[in-house]
Amino acid sequence: MGGGLPLGRSIAGVLCVAGGIVLTLVLSGLETEAASSPVTMLTALVWTVAVTLLGPVLARAATAPLGIALRASRAGYLAARNLRTGPGRMASVMAPLTLLVAMTCTILFTQTTMGHASAAQAAAGTHADYVVSGATADAVRRVPGVRAVTSVVRTSVRIGLDKYGAQGVDGGERPIGQALDLGVVSGSLDGFGARSVALSESAASRLGLSVGDTVRITLGDGTPAEPKVVAIYSRGLGFGDLTLPYALVADHVDDPSGTLLVEAPSVSRAALAAVAPVVSPTGGAAAETPNAEVNYVAMGLIIAFSAIAVVNTLAMSTTDRSRELALLRLVGATRRQVLRMLRLETLTALVVSVLAGTGIALITLSAFSRGMTGSALPYVPPVGYALVIAAVAALALVATSLPARLALRARPAETIGARQ
Repeated sequence: MGGGLPLGRSIAGVLCVAGGIVLTLVLSGLETEAASSPVTMLTALVWTVAVTLLGPVLARAATAPLGIALRASRAGYLAARNLRTGPGRMASVMAPLTLLVAMTCTILFTQTTMGHASAAQAAAGTHADYVVSGATADAVRRVPGVRAVTSVVRTSVRIGLDKYGAQGVDGGERPIGQALDLGVVSGSLDGFGARSVALSESAASRLGLSVGDTVRITLGDGTPAEPKVVAIYSRGLGFGDLTLPYALVADHVDDPSGTLLVEAPSVSRAALAAVAPVVSPTGGAAAETPNAEVNYVAMGLIIAFSAIAVVNTLAMSTTDRSRELALLRLVGATRRQVLRMLRLETLTALVVSVLAGTGIALITLSAFSRGMTGSALPYVPPVGYALVIAAVAALALVATSLPARLALRARPAETIGARQ
């Protein structure tokens, strides 16, 4: 293989590419968060390992066009020469940067993808003009012009050892199928009674249940219940995996008041505020994701580990070049030119790493989104992405500049003669 790679490394790189393709295909077919979360991280990691193993080839290919732009200045010329003659060194710098970009984008934007899809499903299935908190349903119903009030309380239940997001719903005088459009695909919500439950498609598939079956659940305070499955619905991201009667859930949660979905197109917000302290236009309140706190803690740890790897690699790479930097000083380069050369080298590696890391993240996120939401288009907020890249760039430049300034403090002649 080109680029002067050892045969074993080339074979390993190709195998990792093949593994990345297989994992991407598997991930695109996973429909539950419990199954997709570990595979998502593994997919991004395998693709990153593939880029790391084949890094010298990628570095050599990227240096040719970028080197033309660098030659506009003396420092840029030196940077281009160094990058062209040392693709292995550039690849070693690219590895942690690619890992940081890929893992950070993957972890952050799986959350935004799920949140966006959840909000979209909730908005599409919620028939309400306002979301009200801090008031009773009866008090809101007495406001002139209010057509209907639906009580919703969010909770979580356990089925076996697994935790599922759930909601308790009371449509008042209306069937809950009219109060909320859950996207029923099997069964019916007509006659939804005190011992009924509706399941999302993913929960029903995971549990192997269908309409007419009885499911054993444990409510939030540990109380067991055995409701009967009367319907299966498609909007599980927006409304949770289980929909239960409000009366069954309310007595087993810390805050039974929940929220009220109010249909009142002719009523002003001020009129509702007279009986309720919190009134907001409906936007479709998405169901909470179980174990979200654990996900964010894990995300922070992975990003922190990747950031430490970036700092260590760049600092060691710069420190190991102290003799080279001293030699440049002896042949006439100024400290400013040397520092500029190092920054240009780092920026070049950063550009290639950002492109590679973003590509890895997009491949992984597209597969994740395809399986979890049915759409291959993940939701990536532009501001969030820009902040990630800015943070990575700042980290890389600081990790290069500080060790370089320390190395350049010593006299060049002393550095050349010192042992390393």
